[in-house]
Amino acid sequence: MTQTNTNKPADTIRFGTLKGTIWRNPGKDGKPPYYSVNYSRGYTDERGDWRDTDSLSEADNLKLGVLHTNVANRIIALKAADKEEPAN
Repeated sequence: MTQTNTNKPADTIRFGTLKGTIWRNPGKDGKPPYYSVNYSRGYTDERGDWRDTDSLSEADNLKLGVLHTNVANRIIALKAADKEEPAN
């Protein structure tokens, strides 16, 4: 699942209101691409609109452990798919 548009995440993994957004970054000097992650929590504001924050509660921190494992496994799969793509 390689993204050609660098403004779109490679994937987003969710666990309840928490999400891990995975970004694919091009490798430099012949190195393979690498991945970075932003973690956030969704909530509704006073008008009922959905927003994201990177401020996590104590309970969110415990849930983050599960999300982190799921994100790590997805990155492993993305890296495996990168290796299968033909070189340009």
